[in-house]
Amino acid sequence: MNRIASKTIVLPTQLERLVELEQIVADMLARLPNLQEAEIVNYNVVLALHELCVNIMKHAFAGEEGKFTVVFDLQCDPTRIQIDTHDNGKRTFDMNGWQTPDLEEPPIHGLGIFLMRQLMDTVEYTATADGNHWRLIKLLKTTSEPSETIS
Repeated sequence: MNRIASKTIVLPTQLERLVELEQIVADMLARLPNLQEAEIVNYNVVLALHELCVNIMKHAFAGEEGKFTVVFDLQCDPTRIQIDTHDNGKRTFDMNGWQTPDLEEPPIHGLGIFLMRQLMDTVEYTATADGNHWRLIKLLKTTSEPSETIS
C-alpha cells in the first residue's frame, strides 16, 4: 500500500461531533491538488460517512453512549480514500439480509446503506469478535499521481 496520508480519530456517540469528520475529509482530499470534481467528491464522501456514523450510533450502540474509531487513509495505486470504522456496539448488522429499497415507494428510514453504496465504490461490513468493522472506499480520479508519500 502506498499511503499518502493517514489519520485516526475516536468519536463519542454524539451526533454533534460528526462535524469534525468534514474537516478531516477535506484535509485529506486537499493533498490531491489535481483531484477531479473535488467538491463533488468531498460532498459525497462526507455524506456517506455521516450516514455510516449515524447508523453506528443508532443501531450498533442503540442510542447508548460509547465511542468508535474512524481511520482515514489516502492511498495511491490506485488513488483512493479508504475509511474504516471500528466499534464495540452491542448490535451487529446482517448485510446478507439487507435489500435494495423500493424507490417507487421509498421508505422514510432505511436508505443509509443504499445511499452509501451509490456514493462510494466499495462498502464492506464485517462483524468481529469486538463489534463491527465498516470499510468505505472511494476511487479518486486525478490528472496526475501525487508525488509526496507520508507514512
